[in-house]
Amino acid sequence: MLYLPCLLLWAFPQVWGQSEVQQNYTFRCLQISSFANRSWSRTDSVVWLGDLQTHRWSNDSDTISFTKPWSQEKPVAWLSRGPNPAHGHLQLVCHVSGFHPKPVWVMWMRGDQEQGGTHRGDILPNADETWYLQATLDVEAGDEAGLACRVKHSSLEGQDIILYWGGRQVSPVLIFLIVGVLVLVVCAVAYYIIRKRRRSYQDIM
Repeated sequence: MLYLPCLLLWAFPQVWGQSEVQQNYTFRCLQISSFANRSWSRTDSVVWLGDLQTHRWSNDSDTISFTKPWSQEKPVAWLSRGPNPAHGHLQLVCHVSGFHPKPVWVMWMRGDQEQGGTHRGDILPNADETWYLQATLDVEAGDEAGLACRVKHSSLEGQDIILYWGGRQVSPVLIFLIVGVLVLVVCAVAYYIIRKRRRSYQDIM
């Protein structure tokens, strides 16, 4: 009876995939049974289809839970500058986060040419069951113009994310100056309004 959950869980992905999945995937089932004493035991089962966890089961609830392996969560990407790898060099970092399922393609590009020096880190899990990845590229200072990070993911439906280095990036100093100018403008307007009201009050008196 302990193997019944695994047999049931095995049937779902097989039926699901008959009409759509044309590729062979590895099917794995892990069953863990714990026995505290003769009168108490617990059994948990999880199922993977390839790298995707598809189901889980526990005898506490005696129900099969479907996870979300085929849900489509679009990635969010942004660029940053990493620590300089050497004098006269820059490290460009492309961050990609919030995507699901796990497979993703990230590459630094110059036009249509892939940059072979792109280093992709491990795909790491986020707390919300989505994934995170970063891809770095070391270049000589001044050679970063025209570079872009390209992201391909099944959720994007062919509309790749392309972020150009230097495009839409604002330096922290410029942000500080803009904020400072806005604060001064707000203070000047507030001072003008208060002074005008005081004069109106004095005229009435």
